[in-house]
Order: sequence, then structure tokens, then C-alpha cells
Amino acid sequence: MQHKNMERWNEPVLLSREACLRNKERLTAFYDSNMQLCSYMDGFSHRDAELKTEGMTEHVSNGTAMVFGMFDGDELIGFVWAYEHFFRTEKRVYVNEIHVDKRYRHRGIGRRLLTAVEDMARKLGYGAIYLHAEGNNEGAIRLYESEGFEKERIQLRKGL
Repeated sequence: MQHKNMERWNEPVLLSREACLRNKERLTAFYDSNMQLCSYMDGFSHRDAELKTEGMTEHVSNGTAMVFGMFDGDELIGFVWAYEHFFRTEKRVYVNEIHVDKRYRHRGIGRRLLTAVEDMARKLGYGAIYLHAEGNNEGAIRLYESEGFEKERIQLRKGL
């Protein structure tokens, strides 16, 4: 279901290296925010989020990743980062990161970002899209399942 004000936002935009650099602080803040939700945070710092964002930008530069962003005017309000990954023999697209600003959640933006990746992946001939979610992130899991994602593997951890 689309939010009644959805028309005020642009469609997802495939970000260039330059757009990633212009939005580096925002992308880093989004990445850092997502990491704060992780069940295992040992050793992660804001600098790690900066390095991840820099790595993502490098992958965009050399054509090995796709990053779509959603904007409200000039403000980046959400993004998705995905790249090619083989799982056994299947050529897939892995969604490494997706984030929507808290002020804009539950308005269909995450859905639109996932659809942009799916459309591009289909156009490029990939067999599937996959992603990981924190086990306690029920809202994200509901979104993914409503978009047709199915549980394939479950990761379990036991601390010692």
C-alpha cells in the first residue's frame, strides 16, 4: 500500500560515485544507525561505518555495485546497496545494506528501493536477490516477506 503523500518523492535514483561522495556523511550515518541494531557489535565503530561507505563508493566507481537512493528534495532519505554474488551455482544480487530515515519509514520507500534493485537485477539477468536481516528486526523481515523474500537459511550463534 502506498502512502498518500508518496508522490512528493522522486523515484529511486541510481547513485554515481559523485552522488555517493556528496552524500557520504548521510550514507555513513545510515550505515552506522543500522549497525547499532545488530545483535553483535563488538569491535564496530563509527570509523568502520565510514570505511564501509568509502568501500561502497569504490565499488560504485568500478561498476561492481549498484546503489539506489531516495530523496526528499536534496535530502537523501534512504538507500540500498547491492552487488553480484554467487551462491553455489546461482548468480544472485546480494543486498548488502538498506536503510530508510526513521522519519520516512512505513511510507513505501524501502519497498521502492528493493523494487529498483529487483528491476535492475532482472534486466541484467540475475537469478535471484537475497539479503540478511537481524533476527529481532521484525519490521524489516515483514517488509522482505511481503516483497516475496523467503527464508532460505537461518544463522544461529552461541556465545562462549
